Amino acid sequence: MKLAIIGAGPIGVETAALAVDQGLDVTVFEAGDIGANVAKWGHVKLFSPWSLNRSPWGNARVNREFQGDAFPTGKEYLDTYLKPLAETLNCDVRTGTRIASISRKNALKGEFIANPERASGPFLLHVVDQSSESFFECDAVIDTSGAYSDPARLGPGGLPALGEDANSKVIERYIPDPLGHDREAYANKRTLVVGAGYSAVTSLKLLHELKQEVPGTQISWVIRSESSPYTRIENDSLPQRDALAVFGNDAANGKVEGITPLLNSTVASIQPAEDGVEVEIWQNGHSRTFVVDRIVSNVGYRPDAELNRELQFHQCYASEGPMKLAASLLAASGGADCLTQTSAGVDVLKSPEPNYYVLGAKSYGRNSAFLMKLGFDQAEEVVGELKRVFSD
Repeated sequence: MKLAIIGAGPIGVETAALAVDQGLDVTVFEAGDIGANVAKWGHVKLFSPWSLNRSPWGNARVNREFQGDAFPTGKEYLDTYLKPLAETLNCDVRTGTRIASISRKNALKGEFIANPERASGPFLLHVVDQSSESFFECDAVIDTSGAYSDPARLGPGGLPALGEDANSKVIERYIPDPLGHDREAYANKRTLVVGAGYSAVTSLKLLHELKQEVPGTQISWVIRSESSPYTRIENDSLPQRDALAVFGNDAANGKVEGITPLLNSTVASIQPAEDGVEVEIWQNGHSRTFVVDRIVSNVGYRPDAELNRELQFHQCYASEGPMKLAASLLAASGGADCLTQTSAGVDVLKSPEPNYYVLGAKSYGRNSAFLMKLGFDQAEEVVGELKRVFSD
């Protein structure tokens, strides 16, 4: 059996390691470098400790000591675990190689509906690298490409704000590093942060720390909610998460000096100004404008739905993740704490397309409550299922 794994982030590399251990013929495709998306937030500490960010089989391959209760930064995780793990893979790993789309070699999307004959022909992957394009055939596909490469738009209802694309140079769509690499871009500047997830509050806290060093730094925060946006978890076992929730709620309620909260607000437009960009905000039914130098848009990320457009993939209409898994997550109790979530088994990862699976952060779609430990469970279940299917 030939297995293609799309994406060489944490779950892609871990899945490849397990599949190779199980004797499968694996090819990994990665559009950038190993862990490219992790590198984008390398300066940020993970919520979860080392003990939750390594699989048993990956840890055996890397074979080094880690302090289980320590919380690594993205860079520490990448340099000391993920890249060393990728170096142990005894398979074809193609970095700088993008999968543009996936189909069946001998069937269109609308053919062999609910028919086992659909699995009889190979998958066909459209492969694009820096100098050429080609097709790649395989028997099974595991898509671990994540969602971090497609940031959501910051306008009303998820639409682009008017002028958003034209002014993209002043918009940061990931967590900036204002205390390090990005200091010059934010020190003594006016920054507008948009979003109310944990990425947004992480950006806020980093900018606030910069302001303590550079008082001229100005920070405003656009939040869609009318009150404290973060739900604290009683006796939270992830102290960094709880600390950010407290900070975010205090900032939203105007209790953090140096951060101006704009509750019940949405960005409507972004236009060039003589000194920065003029941002129009819709707030409580009224329009107001002000000028800023930078915008940090932390409003979430979306899976690449184009990748599997020609497959019979059942996608959730809300999260854009696999439909069965999305329904399972919605029905699960204790959903406020991602640590309480467990894998619901391989059946919820199956789609109408035989032997095609979406794992990792992409399997949660727009739902950000994914932890690596859940991806390890997914990998075990799917690799075991594929081995069973192709052994019969």
